Amino acid sequence: MPWPIAAMLGLLFLSGGLTVLFGISWAAKKSRREAQARAQNPSSPWLWRADWAENRSNSKTRSSMITAWIFAVFWNAISTGSIFAVPAGTYREKPLTWLIFLFPAVGLGLLIRAIRETVAWFEFGKTYFQMTAVPIVAGREMRGAIQARFPKPPEHGVRLKLSCVNRIVTNSGRDQTTSENIIWRDEHTVSAAELYASPTGTTIPVTFHVPLDARPTDSSNPHNSIIWILEADADVPGVDYKDVFELPVFHTKDSPAVPEESERIERVAAPMAPTIRVTPTAEGTEFYFPAARNKSFAAGTSMFLVLWTGALALVSHLHAPVIFPLVAGLFEVLIFYIALQMWFGTSDVIVTRQGVRVRSGLFNTGKVQEIPVTQISEIKAVIRSQQGGATGTPYYDILLVQNSGTNTTLGQTIRDKDEAEWLVAQIRAGLGLGNASRAATAGR
Repeated sequence: MPWPIAAMLGLLFLSGGLTVLFGISWAAKKSRREAQARAQNPSSPWLWRADWAENRSNSKTRSSMITAWIFAVFWNAISTGSIFAVPAGTYREKPLTWLIFLFPAVGLGLLIRAIRETVAWFEFGKTYFQMTAVPIVAGREMRGAIQARFPKPPEHGVRLKLSCVNRIVTNSGRDQTTSENIIWRDEHTVSAAELYASPTGTTIPVTFHVPLDARPTDSSNPHNSIIWILEADADVPGVDYKDVFELPVFHTKDSPAVPEESERIERVAAPMAPTIRVTPTAEGTEFYFPAARNKSFAAGTSMFLVLWTGALALVSHLHAPVIFPLVAGLFEVLIFYIALQMWFGTSDVIVTRQGVRVRSGLFNTGKVQEIPVTQISEIKAVIRSQQGGATGTPYYDILLVQNSGTNTTLGQTIRDKDEAEWLVAQIRAGLGLGNASRAATAGR
């Protein structure tokens, strides 16, 4: 290997090693501070974090930037080294060896991401969310303001999302995987006119109602924790603004015994751009869930299917033990079925005062199921699938719960929460059950 390349790789590995040592030292100091705060406030977990104790939540932009650079440096060091570790003759003898260049290509993408995170950090400053009170009380209204800096005001306002997330960590070490499942979410837009200047730049007012039945922040089990995330994003010239804040939500003595009036009143305004067709019929009301109504979600799943198929073909070509292609093949069948459902799955629901008739399946086919109104206990919207992690996109299913506890899915993958809640209200009204509570929109 030429000495300039060897020197470059050595420098990359040295930088990565120093970064790891620095990270370990920083994490140890942070752990000692948190342990001291826990000892001083054993029954007040919202005081265990230094920023929470000051009624604020610091943005995760800086930590995301550091993480992006660490991952980019390590990935590029390893992937670049692997290219030069392969003898030049191997590329001519085994053309499939050229697939190794996919890893540096991914590394380039990681490097671009790290640069964008850095630009965002310098562009918008050290942002934070100033809370009116700590902790945020379940069943009450959450108020506060995000302090940021905008070179130019966002013309279309700032989109705010409040999410309750179940973070699950499985295995450990190199086999560790983390999944973040969105349990509950609410979102709205703060218009540009509602933003106002502050000494640090721009103030973004934040108001959300936290449901009484919300699961509280809980990190007692690091492998199965509950976190609350406030996300803010806006389209601005250059790098778009995006911030994430972790919040302390708890049940306290200030939590109401029953839901407040504002929580019981549901917003039932019809969506501006509905994806589900609602039509009055001679029998009652028809709710038709058409095929391919979430094209981006379906396209993403299809792309993953293509990549998985390529990986399966490579594993088979390399004559891996039969168990690997067998398991991968079974998983591919599952992905293929999900992709088919997203592109061609439909659901036709007829709602009358007597009950519900539903037919779901591929290409407008499927067995018809009839459920009398006397057997219906509840109609609700639940999050059953999502794209991405804690800050990803949740999709809602309309679920019919029978008195026996049996669940029937009336419609799947509705992107907009307001549309899902409006559909719930319309179905209940068609059955003569009245409006459902907004708080009834549940998680998994």
